[in-house]
Amino acid sequence: MAYSKEEAKALIIKAGHRLVKEGLVARTWGNISARISDTQFVITPSGLGYDTMRTEDLVTVNIEDCSWEGDRKPSSEKGIHADVYRLRPEVCFVIHTHQDQASVLGIAGEGLQTEGGNYLQGGAAPCADYGLSSTKKLRQAVAAQVKSAPEARAVLMRNHGALCMGTDDGQAFLVAKELEQLCGKEIQSRFREWELAAGETEGAKKAFHGEVLKLGKSMRKGNYFCHLLNGKRKVYDLRALPAGISTAAALHASIYKSSAACYIAQESSPAVMAVCYLEERLMPYLDDLAQIAGTSIRFSKLREAAKALKGRNAVLVQGGGALCTGRTADDVAAVRMILRKGCAAQLFAKVQNDLWKAAGDERHCRPLDGRDAALQRMVYKKKYSRKIWE
Repeated sequence: MAYSKEEAKALIIKAGHRLVKEGLVARTWGNISARISDTQFVITPSGLGYDTMRTEDLVTVNIEDCSWEGDRKPSSEKGIHADVYRLRPEVCFVIHTHQDQASVLGIAGEGLQTEGGNYLQGGAAPCADYGLSSTKKLRQAVAAQVKSAPEARAVLMRNHGALCMGTDDGQAFLVAKELEQLCGKEIQSRFREWELAAGETEGAKKAFHGEVLKLGKSMRKGNYFCHLLNGKRKVYDLRALPAGISTAAALHASIYKSSAACYIAQESSPAVMAVCYLEERLMPYLDDLAQIAGTSIRFSKLREAAKALKGRNAVLVQGGGALCTGRTADDVAAVRMILRKGCAAQLFAKVQNDLWKAAGDERHCRPLDGRDAALQRMVYKKKYSRKIWE
């Protein structure tokens, strides 16, 4: 049964906060909608963070032609939601997420097929072909899967994220959580299969056992920056750095001198360290990596890290994982989050490609085309990221 407009708006705001809290979305990523009649639904607006979103910011959209009411522009993915409501009359709540495990598994272009699944109708979730965000190609790809798998309550979106559907908001959340759990199990299963059947590559055999090079974090204000390392804070003047400045602090200083960053933080989670230890460039297997961190993330030695950051918001540093930069602390938190997921995706791509190769399968996990990655980076920087702070 459809919601009243007031009830739908309240539930969407509540859902936005819950999605952020549970790590299924962040900032302006993803979108949420609720059906209010056979002809209309309410959806989150374009480029507005969930933490500041209010009921009056939500937009009413017509299912038939995606026209809308009000001053705010609806999510650019409104067409995908409209298709769900048109094709699935029982669905009254839709969540589009960039949740980690589902996003990573989706880069293989295969649907999820596992036993069990209380809310996913047996664990099934088809995978839609890749399309640039907000394009007709992506909308058609998702609609094709929604139509061809009428019992499925979730659709993986290749190199992008997932779409979760429910008869109400509670069911849609349960679908999203179960999808994440089952995708995680499937990823682990493929890693085990790779180890047993295909064997580990030389690079992967070398598990990272060395100590992580500690680089700390810092915040800049004007010509000064405060560097925090091992629980100790030191303030430096970029115009007159002391002769005995530590290597880590000197690295932060070089980044501030060559960029507009105001915050820098180190990211050394296991997935990031694994990619760093392989000493290779991180490629954008997920489009939000291209948008938020850069079209690719370079690997660099310490002395060259500031230069390697040019045009990007992260760099892989030899022995230290990654350094993430941004104008605000929230910017840096977003980069760190997407970097962890991006590294997990690259590691999974290696495993899946090895499995396919061993089986004589010509399929291949590929990162985004360079032109697509550059376009997404440009649109995000010039459009969406600015909206967050307006």
